[in-house]
Amino acid sequence: MNIFEKNNVGFFRNNPVLGLSLGLTTALAITTSLTNAIGMGIIMLLLLYMTSILCGFARKAVSADFRLPVNLAIIAFLVSLAELLIKAYAPKLAEGLGTFLPLLVASSLLLFAAGTFDKTEKTIGDLLGDNVKAGFAYFLALVVLATVREILGTGGIIFHDPFRGTQLFSFNIIPTEFALGLFMQPAGALLVVALVSALFAAIANARATTAKGGK
Repeated sequence: MNIFEKNNVGFFRNNPVLGLSLGLTTALAITTSLTNAIGMGIIMLLLLYMTSILCGFARKAVSADFRLPVNLAIIAFLVSLAELLIKAYAPKLAEGLGTFLPLLVASSLLLFAAGTFDKTEKTIGDLLGDNVKAGFAYFLALVVLATVREILGTGGIIFHDPFRGTQLFSFNIIPTEFALGLFMQPAGALLVVALVSALFAAIANARATTAKGGK
């Protein structure tokens, strides 16, 4: 049983970022803008999809003793390929993500998604099902964190197409003079993560209570 199945990963309960703290370092770093968050969310979703397929095939040919180095090699290949493609076709996104794009090689989310620490035999379909759900949950967490941080830190949202770099829309909610730059800093990121995690946990508990009441 892998960590996603064991913890019944979901959008609110056991969210990969806000509940299981997988991929948290990257999430803290790139959620200063909604543009970067959506770009990273799409990249991670695609990486999780490809990791599930390639590592699923590798599991059938490699013994459990060699699973970690093989999975690391596959993840490193996929992340390097993604980095090259993004630098070639989406330079603005590559610039916004900076060093945190190649650092996905060591992402705990990708390592667990590959089934690296899972001793049971899982099919490619099982891996895909778990990891696609985890990918969308990761995407949701990044979008919520980035939206809160950008609004509180700058007063509004300026959203660009993550891949083309063209501005799509912008709006202001808080006057610039009342924006709190703290939320664009690491300390502010941790504060927002704590608050959003508490919100997600409250929503999950409320949904669970409602479900029990319905029965």
